[in-house]
Amino acid sequence: MVLNERIEASKLLSAVNMLRVIAHPVRLAIVDLLTENEQMTVLELQEALNLEQAIASQQITLLEDKGVLISKKVGRNKYVSLRFPKMINIINCLENCCDEL
Repeated sequence: MVLNERIEASKLLSAVNMLRVIAHPVRLAIVDLLTENEQMTVLELQEALNLEQAIASQQITLLEDKGVLISKKVGRNKYVSLRFPKMINIINCLENCCDEL
């Protein structure tokens, strides 16, 4: 059975959009950090990746808009986490595939 017969069209489109948005070195690094840390503040991500504040915010917003991240405000801090923690499987797959190159 082909993929579009196993997964309804709207879910498949959502998955495609998530894969497209993480296909960027900075956004993939954010996903990777969040597979290791359940949640992080925007400032923690910015510092860990040595990013300017504007760039970090822009990348996080893109990931939120495509459904990869969820966020919550606590006081002055914005905490982000993966909507689907199983995205660690994507990171693991990439690491394993790259070992074979």
